[in-house]
Amino acid sequence: MATVTVGQFAVSQCTVAVNTSSSGTAVWSEIADLEEVNLSVENNIETWYSIAEEGWQNALLTAKALSGSFSGKRTLGDTGNDFLDGKRFAIGKDAEADFKITFPNDATLEFTAIVGITDILGAATNVAPLSGDLIGKGKPTFTAA
Repeated sequence: MATVTVGQFAVSQCTVAVNTSSSGTAVWSEIADLEEVNLSVENNIETWYSIAEEGWQNALLTAKALSGSFSGKRTLGDTGNDFLDGKRFAIGKDAEADFKITFPNDATLEFTAIVGITDILGAATNVAPLSGDLIGKGKPTFTAA
């Protein structure tokens, strides 16, 4: 894939990978057949009204949180897809995973998230789904290109 340095890019030009290693050295495995990944940053903003400001609102952004969702197809035999599906019935620390998104300009976003798989099957004519929610843990690491 060519590096994009100017203008827009398609989401399909990004790569989404999960760390499938259980040791200290990360092994980033792309997740086959992902159709959609949605991430958002929620902001916690505290507001107050000061006498000194004649009753006008003041504000301070005091916290952030990363969350999102993903959806795609269940693909047996793909390392990344199998790893995520392995979180289906996980609880506690076993439900955590490290993710890495690489953008077309080679910038990266790495984060740890709780993985909550939300579906099992569907209609008889559907391809088996793999989708769920991601709740970020801690501060993500963004590395500019």
